[in-house]
Amino acid sequence: MKSVKKATKPIAVNSLEEALQARTAKQYRPRTKREGKVGVIYTRVSSQEQAENNGSLEVQKKYCEEYAVKHSIAIRESFGGRYESAKTDGRKEFQRMLAYVRKTKDVSFIIVMNYDRFSRTGSAASQLSEGLQTIGVTVKSVTQDIDTTTASGRLQENFFHLLNNFDNRTKSDRTSINTREVMLKGYWPYTTPLGYKNLKEKHRACFHEYVITEEGQELKKAFYLKAEGKLTNKEIVQRLRAKGVRIDQSSFRCILSNPFYAGYVTGNLVEGKLIPGKHPPLIDLKTFAKVNDLLQTSVNVAVPKQHQRNDVPLKVFAKDEESGLPFTGYKTKGNWYYKLKQGPVPVNVRAETLNDLFVGEFSFCLQVKCFLQFLSLFGDDVFMIASPVLFL
Repeated sequence: MKSVKKATKPIAVNSLEEALQARTAKQYRPRTKREGKVGVIYTRVSSQEQAENNGSLEVQKKYCEEYAVKHSIAIRESFGGRYESAKTDGRKEFQRMLAYVRKTKDVSFIIVMNYDRFSRTGSAASQLSEGLQTIGVTVKSVTQDIDTTTASGRLQENFFHLLNNFDNRTKSDRTSINTREVMLKGYWPYTTPLGYKNLKEKHRACFHEYVITEEGQELKKAFYLKAEGKLTNKEIVQRLRAKGVRIDQSSFRCILSNPFYAGYVTGNLVEGKLIPGKHPPLIDLKTFAKVNDLLQTSVNVAVPKQHQRNDVPLKVFAKDEESGLPFTGYKTKGNWYYKLKQGPVPVNVRAETLNDLFVGEFSFCLQVKCFLQFLSLFGDDVFMIASPVLFL
């Protein structure tokens, strides 16, 4: 008697499509971005005088708060409220705000009065804004309210950033020209050097009047001590500190080599030209020259800085998670360390520890990459292979 085969029930096409749809939806699901109406406010001015006198910070915060209310955005935190130049993005309050936004996952907006309050670094500001948008954080300007989720909106924002940078550079060029002319006339347009007092600090540089202070008299004695060649910089600095002069070895060396103390004005804007100054000299030219001859014969002169060290290979490459700032490296008591000085929280870690962690993570990532490549070649069939090698 012949056996009768049962007819195989055909699989419905709809069921196959549904299964495939579920698989592709999982495979190509969109990256989840931040949702909700939570934001932070950032305000700033460019100078201490603006911060103290014109009330701009209060006005900026007021308008940002009104904008938040109008668009139903809950303000979680406010940053800034001080003077910070936007020529670079390494501002302390600015970096603290960025660290907070990246760490706080429900924050979706950074509200500023206008885009030049956010940054004036041009293309760098555009890249920073786009980077924030990839994690779901949008920079909103009160006075330049545009939809940056569209291509045309992004173009407008980028244009504002470039325009702000152009304005900054134009002002800088004008300032450089004026400052150069002031220096050529023998006036010092920058911060008053240690040992002097500017009697007309609020006036233009051509009206400044400098007098030598008590600290200046102590520095004058220090020049003579250095010219004698009997004491080291460290010993002279210790004497200065004992007299109440706030100084360290590094700044003392800068003072000894600064022609201002010999009665001259010079700098990059005048291509190093030595110009007789309108201020009183602290020391005579002969003593100043003798001191600088001694400085040139110092064992520490012309020792090149070593940027690459095998002991700290992650220097600059490794960055702090919160601030995004790179680590530097230093050596003390025979051991190398990675250090972060400028972040909101100082970080100090043994070089061997961080190096070993990096090697471990890197090795793991290589194994995962190999596994994913294998998976892409064989698809679901890979799970039918009973081999422990895949999971080593």
